[in-house]
Amino acid sequence: MKITKVQIYDILPVNRSKGWPATQNPVVIRIVTDEGICGAGEVSLAYGSGAKAAVGILKDYASAYLIGADPMRIEFMWETLYRRTFWGQGGGPVIYGGISAIDEALWDIKGKALGVPVYELMGGKMWDRIHLYANGWYVGRTLVKPEEYAEAALEVVADGYNALKFDPLMVTADGKWEWVRRAIDDPKRFRLAVDRVKAVREAVGPDVDILIEMHGNLGVTDAIRLGREFEPLKPYFYEEPVDPMNVESMKKVSENVKIPIASGERLYTRYGFRAFIERQALDILQPDIGLTGGLTEVKKIASYADTYNLHVQPHNCGGPVSTAVGVQFDACTSNFIIQEWFPYWQDDRHEIVTEALEPQAKGSFFEIPDKPGLGIELNDEYLKRQTCIEFP
Repeated sequence: MKITKVQIYDILPVNRSKGWPATQNPVVIRIVTDEGICGAGEVSLAYGSGAKAAVGILKDYASAYLIGADPMRIEFMWETLYRRTFWGQGGGPVIYGGISAIDEALWDIKGKALGVPVYELMGGKMWDRIHLYANGWYVGRTLVKPEEYAEAALEVVADGYNALKFDPLMVTADGKWEWVRRAIDDPKRFRLAVDRVKAVREAVGPDVDILIEMHGNLGVTDAIRLGREFEPLKPYFYEEPVDPMNVESMKKVSENVKIPIASGERLYTRYGFRAFIERQALDILQPDIGLTGGLTEVKKIASYADTYNLHVQPHNCGGPVSTAVGVQFDACTSNFIIQEWFPYWQDDRHEIVTEALEPQAKGSFFEIPDKPGLGIELNDEYLKRQTCIEFP
């Protein structure tokens, strides 16, 4: 089997919300073989800045390394893209995002060629179903007052979710979306964040897990101050309280806040996670499979984390291809703990595939599917409305 064609889709979903977030930009790759078997992958740079760079790196990889290659030699391709591209051995989200999407697509091809789900090729099913937490329920709408967060959280619980995540600092008291710059210089904003989490906890009760996101925006001092305020509310975890690039800062927070610390969406490959694992600066690792090196690499990260009894929760804020990839990993990973799930996107990204997994979840649990490969197919009717770059 040989790779004969590569299609790179620069996708701009239709945003149906008048509020935040603005339209994101998923980048998806389809790798086609001479036997007619196709595989899909996604670079997780749809949000923030970087999607166009993802298109560029996939173009470079497709033209130089993919056409004519054997798609079944997945480890060989990973090593090729890592070691023969020069910048691979330094990396970053663009380089590793490109490697990730290609790796995902090759696993998809291999699973389809052999007629089995990818998880069967990576050790077999560990779990029959996986636990999910809902994200995205508080964006695209104007939530300011603590009681508004509480009412919205109750809607999520009514939809069957027993775990939900949100950033209580993201929206100011006057309804503006605004990142905190290291220090919370307004005591009212500090108290508002605490009151929002408290209101959600009082509304949903003790049997629903609350996951708190900080997006890496705080300095150590305020991360500790705020974390200590959250402790009595018993969050499931405290995500990216400080800059994810500094292991010592993260370690200092974890030593001073009695909440499990989670991070990893901006760490790449086993090399980026190594110090965080060995220093035990994190309790829950959150690699984004579409950025950290794909399925090949995230299994290595998870295995190393398991030697320290650490859990893994794949980060996922992308499109439905990324969700399908996460489910395959979760199914065959012993130290998997919970999966990030976005059932409330305010755009049409679920149409990237013919049958997205997100709407199929029944509340906070998802039954592992048994379709071959990643278990999804790209939707040509949708993709023909998007920009496509094709090789050769």
